[in-house]
Amino acid sequence: MKKIMLLVASLFIYAGVSASNVEKIQFANSGKFSLGLMAGIPTTYVGDMPFVSVDGMVGIKDGFIHSNKFGDNGAIDLGLLVGYMPFNDFDYWSMPIVARGGFHFEFVKKLDVYAGISSGVELYHWSHANLLLEEPATEKVIKGTETNFIFGNYIGAKWHFTDLFGLKVEFARDWVGAKQGRGRAGTLPWFAGGLSFNF
Repeated sequence: MKKIMLLVASLFIYAGVSASNVEKIQFANSGKFSLGLMAGIPTTYVGDMPFVSVDGMVGIKDGFIHSNKFGDNGAIDLGLLVGYMPFNDFDYWSMPIVARGGFHFEFVKKLDVYAGISSGVELYHWSHANLLLEEPATEKVIKGTETNFIFGNYIGAKWHFTDLFGLKVEFARDWVGAKQGRGRAGTLPWFAGGLSFNF
C-alpha cells in the first residue's frame, strides 16, 4: 500500500513540475488530423472477441483559454468513430457509427486530456436457427439487422512519445442503450486502449 501511495505521489509531483512547461496546446490544434486505433471491453461481456474501433478527429479551434500556468490552451475537435464486435460465433455483431465532438486540455506536456459527447447509430445484426417440426425435421436460419440510436459521452487521454505517435485510453457510455437495456455488445466499449497518430 505504501508503494502505491508513493507512486501516486510521484506522479502528482511529476505532473506539477511538467505543467510549468506547458505553453500551449500541442496535439489538438486547429486543422490537425488525429487517427486512433483501439481495442476495447464491451459494457456487457458477451463473447470472446474484443471491441475494435477506428476513429478520426479534426481540430476546429484551439488556444482560446489563456492562463499563466497553462498558456494558450484548450481545443475543440469533431470526428467520427466506427466500431465492430462479433459474438456468438459471428452469428451476431454490433457496429456503432457515431459522430463525436470533444474538448481538449493539456495539463501536462505531451499529455492530451479530453472529454466529449457522441451521437449516431448502432447496426445490430442477429442470426439464429429455428427447428421446423415437420417430417423430416429441418432448420431454418433467420437473420436480421436492427438500427438503434446512440447518444453518449466519453473521456480519454493520449500520451505522445513523438509529435506523430502516442498511446490513448478512453472510457465511454451509451446512455440511450443503457436506458433501453441494450447491453448485447455494449454498443460502446466502457474501456478501450490503443494507438494515436497525428498528421
